[in-house]
Amino acid sequence: MAKNRDLIKNTNFNFSLKGRPSIFIGIYILMGALLIKTTIEGFSTDGSPFGFLTVNFLEGFIVIITVLVVLFSMLALFFGNRKFQRKIGNKIWNRNSKKSMILLIGLLTLLYFIEFYFLRIGEEQFLIPAFLIGFGGVLMILNFSKSTTLYYLSMISVSLGIIALYTNGMNFYLLMSLGVAQIFYGFFTRKAVQ
Repeated sequence: MAKNRDLIKNTNFNFSLKGRPSIFIGIYILMGALLIKTTIEGFSTDGSPFGFLTVNFLEGFIVIITVLVVLFSMLALFFGNRKFQRKIGNKIWNRNSKKSMILLIGLLTLLYFIEFYFLRIGEEQFLIPAFLIGFGGVLMILNFSKSTTLYYLSMISVSLGIIALYTNGMNFYLLMSLGVAQIFYGFFTRKAVQ
């Protein structure tokens, strides 16, 4: 801990979506999508333990999964960037970092309320397209470094959301594709961070 007292206070946006945090976020998106898909498929069959759930419990279970995915993703973003910033001798928290984290939490909360609204009005077919388009929008808004590869990732997310609007039965595969794209993005930007 003694060496951490000499960290430099910088003015950078210290939370960037590069390298290992991006890989972890992609894995969490993949695992969450697979778990939700398995739960919904199990709900519609009698032989599955999820077949005995009521609709309210099913919705609650899916909400818990999504909250855990968001929580673990935020933790991966924080701890991955904290390790990198300490490695190069910078403090993680400064005015710009706090603003970007508050903006991220606000945008994710707004996206969550939009998703909850679609769920409440019974328009479940718009949940995944709205998430994909909203996630792409969040990536665009939070691209403070004007990274071209991050813009490509956000365009991929928006494109997957638009495809999900006009296709039936592919939504979970498109959501998994976002997780795979996030993992590839992390591998391509890994050397820039380490």
